Amino acid sequence: MALALTVAPAFAVQAQSGSGQAPAATTASEADKQICKKEKETGSRLAAKKVCRTKAEWDEFYRLQRAETEQMQRNDAASKTPK
Repeated sequence: MALALTVAPAFAVQAQSGSGQAPAATTASEADKQICKKEKETGSRLAAKKVCRTKAEWDEFYRLQRAETEQMQRNDAASKTPK
């Protein structure tokens, strides 16, 4: 009951804030914003490489990684089917 009383005002404030055009402007700038992540280097426990890409580039990178993983899983499953 107490949780419902604290969450309801938060939704009311969120619904009242801002105009309709502000989110569109922020999403365009967010898409161009650089996001940097540290990637561990193979063969070292301490070394890490900093990689910076835009949100769109990270999304594409992860999409390709998922596609490659799914392709490997499909190929592995196909090779194990009884003949």
